[in-house]
Amino acid sequence: MPLPGLSAMWEGMADAVRGRFVLFFTLAAPFTLLVDMAMRVFGPAPPQSMEEVTLRTTLWLLVVPGLAASLGQLTVTSAVLEPGQAPRQALAVAIAAWPAYLLALAVAVLPTMLGFLLLVLPGLYVSARLYLLLPIAISEPSLGAVAMVRRSWELTAPVGWTLFAFFVLALLGVIGASIVTSGLGSALGSVLTIAGQKGAGHFVAGLVAGGTATCVSVASAAFAGSLYRRLA
Repeated sequence: MPLPGLSAMWEGMADAVRGRFVLFFTLAAPFTLLVDMAMRVFGPAPPQSMEEVTLRTTLWLLVVPGLAASLGQLTVTSAVLEPGQAPRQALAVAIAAWPAYLLALAVAVLPTMLGFLLLVLPGLYVSARLYLLLPIAISEPSLGAVAMVRRSWELTAPVGWTLFAFFVLALLGVIGASIVTSGLGSALGSVLTIAGQKGAGHFVAGLVAGGTATCVSVASAAFAGSLYRRLA
């Protein structure tokens, strides 16, 4: 089988999502959309300056949502790799793989951060090469954390630079989509606020932002799962 290029990577992700997006969105939403909305309602206010950044705000605004989103991505990845799975079975597989995946992420933090400290692009390259940790944690749960990192690096070796290019383009697309949807959410929220519905405006703005994050989470998990099936 020929190595996938940029278009093949995109088509693989699209094929994985086609006809199943609603299911994947439903699987991911409790860990992204609902968590985001809960943080907006019950969590601390986002810091307006570096002086306001505390351990508590970092924990509630970054760590907790990140941990929850990772479980959602594992659930979607499990559904991508095993299309016949029932949703609760995909969730059970994800929960079982979650601790090992988090350990693998912890191992991957050091080389990734070193790459970002050198320059941004080396950090993105390392992140791209280690992106298969999601499907590896699902499909090869017997591997240890270090072995999972090594496995992702080995699998992506033949397509390292192509994957890096896809990763950069996807990142730019996500940033652009986030800016557009954030502006749309803010505009709708402002209209409702002006109309005297401040609470509804805040809710709508959060709903748009959380929905966008959920779509990104689904797409990234589908991409990781489809690429793993191609390379493994």
